[in-house]
Amino acid sequence: MSNFQILSESLDNAELLKKLHHAIDEYRLPITSKDDLNSQIVEIEKYLGGNEFSNLNAKTKFANLGTGLLGLPVLIYCLFLFGSRYANSFGFNIDAAAFNHSLFMLVINYLWILIIYALLFIGLVAYFYKLNKQVKAKIYSIVNKLFTILN
Repeated sequence: MSNFQILSESLDNAELLKKLHHAIDEYRLPITSKDDLNSQIVEIEKYLGGNEFSNLNAKTKFANLGTGLLGLPVLIYCLFLFGSRYANSFGFNIDAAAFNHSLFMLVINYLWILIIYALLFIGLVAYFYKLNKQVKAKIYSIVNKLFTILN
């Protein structure tokens, strides 16, 4: 996703949230105004008597948390490599080359674990993007349903 697409989507979401707040105020709906689009859609969905978006949003948050947890070991390793370059300057004796060699040998010996880890990570990211598309479609269907009822 390019930066312009992200910016465009953010502006569209902000405009949609602004329209929803205006409709809530204009029609005096018993819905509390929220600053987050997803939270506002959850409130609107409760008003309309559904819970599909709430369940979809919970699954998306869980998948997002899962990808973060699976990416954590890679982040820790990168931080270790970055820190090991400067650790000797501060008096810490860290042998990064020996650690990398032992890690490489571990990966070679247990390659099947790395393959499963990579497939799980890629699968979870793909699942997140699928859920994210469904969330976007559901947002627009709920908004259209609300405006259809109001008009």
